[in-house]
Amino acid sequence: MTPGEIIKIAQSITYKPGWTIHVWAEADGTVIAQIGVDETTEASLDAQKRDGTRTPWRGGTKYLNKHMCRQEIVGAIYGAIKDAEIHELREWFRYRGRAIDNPHIDPDVLWEIAGKASSYNIRENAMTMEE
Repeated sequence: MTPGEIIKIAQSITYKPGWTIHVWAEADGTVIAQIGVDETTEASLDAQKRDGTRTPWRGGTKYLNKHMCRQEIVGAIYGAIKDAEIHELREWFRYRGRAIDNPHIDPDVLWEIAGKASSYNIRENAMTMEE
């Protein structure tokens, strides 16, 4: 499939108002897709400030290649949208007022917590499913 054909398929996909699928070809023919939101969307609300501030953003990139069929191209973009929504969920979900699964938490800080037995909260029979 040519970069132009891939881009045409990607450009036929839509999602929520204010969400855009950006798709372009690099000079070497690599096609890249990226999800973006504008300031009209709920997803543009700042999850840290929580004061109504809105910031447009773009999510991670997905590489689309000439060997992909239509279903793989559409599926890759579906996955990019799903990843963006899950990212938002992880930023906005709170337990006792804190975003405990925030995707921006430093992995080295999580590594420290994961190394402490006291960080784990499981029931005694968690692996047996016995009550």
